[in-house]
Order: sequence, then C-alpha cells, then structure tokens
Amino acid sequence: MRVQMPQIYRATKKSLIGRQTICFLVSLVCVTTFLAGLLQNTRALSADEKRHSSQVPYTAYVLSMDKDSLRSKHTEKTLNTVGFKVEYITPQTRGNAISDKLWSNKMAFLNLLEKYLESNSTSWLYIFEDDITAHSGTSLQDIRDIEARSTKFVYLGICGTSVQFFLQSWTLQNQGKCGTCAHAMGFSRKGAQEFMAFSQEKTDMNATNFDVVVAAWCLSLGGFPVLRFDLRSPQIEGHRGVFFQDRLKFATSIV
Repeated sequence: MRVQMPQIYRATKKSLIGRQTICFLVSLVCVTTFLAGLLQNTRALSADEKRHSSQVPYTAYVLSMDKDSLRSKHTEKTLNTVGFKVEYITPQTRGNAISDKLWSNKMAFLNLLEKYLESNSTSWLYIFEDDITAHSGTSLQDIRDIEARSTKFVYLGICGTSVQFFLQSWTLQNQGKCGTCAHAMGFSRKGAQEFMAFSQEKTDMNATNFDVVVAAWCLSLGGFPVLRFDLRSPQIEGHRGVFFQDRLKFATSIV
C-alpha cells in the first residue's frame, strides 16, 4: 500500500529548500562583492607603489673640485632634468701634475664605492664627472630600462673608436661594449663588490686610471650594456650613449 506524504510536509520542505537557496545566493553575492573590493584595493595599492617608486629620485654622485663652478651647475641642471638629485664628491688632491689629478680622481671613485658597499642604500650607484650634457628626451625610465639588462654595471656614456666598437660587436656578448671615460656609469651592489675585488687583485693596475680599470674588468666579463649606444656625441668622434662630455663648454680639468 502506497503511503501519500501529507501536503503540509511537502510545502514545508519546498519552503526550506527555497530559503536555503536564497541564503546561498546572498552569501555568494557578499563573497563576490568582498573579493571584488579586495582586488580593487590591491590594484590601487600597486598603482600607488608604482607611482611612488617612479617619483623617488635617483642620486647622481658628481666628481667635482668646485660644486659652485659653472661646469658643476650645468651638470647638476642636466642631471636634474633627467630626474636625478645630485650630491658632490671632492677628490683629495696631492699635487698639480696630470698623474696626481688622475690618482685623485681614481681614489675618489674607489672611496665612494667603498662607502656605497658599507651602506644599506639603493641597489644602484650612479657616478658622473662634472662636464657632461645629455641627449634630449632622456628620463629615469631609460635608466630603469637599462638596469633590467645588467646585474652588475651599465655605461651611461662611453668612449672608444669605431674600429674598437666594431670588433666588440663580434667578440663581446649580448651587444655589450667596453670603453674608457668615467663621465657616466652605474654600478649595482653586486657589480661594485666584484669590481672592488678585481681592482684589488690586479696589483699591476694600481697606477692605472679608474676608467681603464673599469674597461679591463668589463672585458674580463664579456662587456656591459650602453644606454642608447646608437646616440653619438655631436662634438667628439667615438663618444656614444646618452651622456657625453661637453667639450664645447668645458675643457678637461685634468690637463
């Protein structure tokens, strides 16, 4: 004999299922709304962090005997336009001979690298001489872009010959280059450590100019990237990169 379920029981069961469905849908809406808000806040924070990182100025350390000189002020204005804030380092001179000046400049750069490694500051150190000009349109984004291409060192400006650079395009790695001039370059923390070790090991280079030691280290590692190697100095043949020595305005202070 088939027992028929009372009508009131069936109605109660349907109501219960209906209420459960409504509660589930309400909960789903709440969770979805919460997750959407969380995602939006995360994106907003990421955007804020990105804007903040793009607004944090990079420090440019400029080697200069007189920070108030016309050449220093021109260099400072050039670097400020790119987005750098400028701090000066003054070489400790020991004489007026060319060799004395070269030694003073080298020691100033090496001392700066030592202090950089002892500090807990930025991940990159940028050093310049006080006679530079930059090609127009250069920004900190260009600096960030080239940082992504190297873990140790970048040339922001480089000196060499056409023949030298042509041969390097066949012998060095990843379109890297090596050259002289210390007017614009950047060291990562890792690169600074390795360069200091290289400089100390190569005792035969103690009397060698700073940029020549950098070039030897560069060659030993297969070359480093140059920021806009396609750009040429309008003044001096063989000078490449974003920053170049402005010899029309400022003669070298070494001689």
